[in-house]
Amino acid sequence: MIIGYLIAFVVVIIDIISKVIVMNNMQLGNVIEVIPGFIKFRYVLNTGMAFSLFDNATGALFVVSFAATIGFGYLVFRYSDYLKRKTLSIALAFMLGGTIGNLIDRFLTMIGLRKGVVDFIELWIGKVNIIGNSTFNLADAFLVVGCILLIIDLLILESVKTYNREKQLKELENNGTEDNSR
Repeated sequence: MIIGYLIAFVVVIIDIISKVIVMNNMQLGNVIEVIPGFIKFRYVLNTGMAFSLFDNATGALFVVSFAATIGFGYLVFRYSDYLKRKTLSIALAFMLGGTIGNLIDRFLTMIGLRKGVVDFIELWIGKVNIIGNSTFNLADAFLVVGCILLIIDLLILESVKTYNREKQLKELENNGTEDNSR
């Protein structure tokens, strides 16, 4: 549990530092091609959420982000056992940290210290933005990676564990049957 909160804290710090670097070194709207044809930094302020949905709904999105933070915080507390389920623990911690990172931006927007969530990363293949002309930040990236890890843990790793348990049970049953037939 403590490791999960520590990972989430590191995610928040990385997100904050990245946003401060962008705000201090880029003009709003400016573009820096980091890896030509693949990664661009474009400093924008987003008052909505992913893909600019719910634009100018900062208050409502703050409430949703706050509720998600409480939910992920509980899940880290309840289900994060790093020694037994590393993938699940990291997934939940990434999701908690990413949610807190954007929650901070939304709060700063609500109290007038910012004009939106700081977004700056764009992924391209040549001249095509592969995420639907969308710009995101590291908090968003950690949220997505956390979701992917959660899917991997719940669908793949748990399926493998279940298969192995069932296989062991069948082997035990077969061994018991062989012993009784002697």
